[in-house]
Amino acid sequence: MNLLMNIETSRLILVPVSEVHVKEIFENFNEQIITYMEPQVLKNMDETYKIVKGFIESRENNTDYVYAITLKSSGEFIGLVALHNLKNETPELGIWTKIYSHGNHYGREAIGGLIDCAKGLGVKKLCYPVDRRNIPSRKIPLFYGGKLVTEYKKVETSDGRILEEEIYEILIS
Repeated sequence: MNLLMNIETSRLILVPVSEVHVKEIFENFNEQIITYMEPQVLKNMDETYKIVKGFIESRENNTDYVYAITLKSSGEFIGLVALHNLKNETPELGIWTKIYSHGNHYGREAIGGLIDCAKGLGVKKLCYPVDRRNIPSRKIPLFYGGKLVTEYKKVETSDGRILEEEIYEILIS
């Protein structure tokens, strides 16, 4: 698989994340977005740039593929979606989208694009960790036939927030 290829869905184009996305990530990865996520809000553009550089290196090392989610109609950036831990038997899905784009099922559609990508890589199953209080995000693995495999556990983030994490497993046929 070409690491730099875009993934196209009906309404979205998932583009390998690059330095051109730093400003959008910094401006949109905010307190509202991280409510149910482990990462903290990024402190500045330099920190955001370093994280994006890490995503690029991870893609080059075939360990993680992180994509910018863009609208096919306008090219507008609306978030990030990722396949993490590709060297593991069960790679992990991750996603966030801008607050105002919520409710349009863009997250579900982007995850579907990554599931197809994973299938092309020969992956047999994926995990989807999610805070059980994040109902819209919990619906995503269920839409793709995911099953709850780990009952919720409390997870403390690096900035002291407590998440109530559940893990779903999605089998790829």
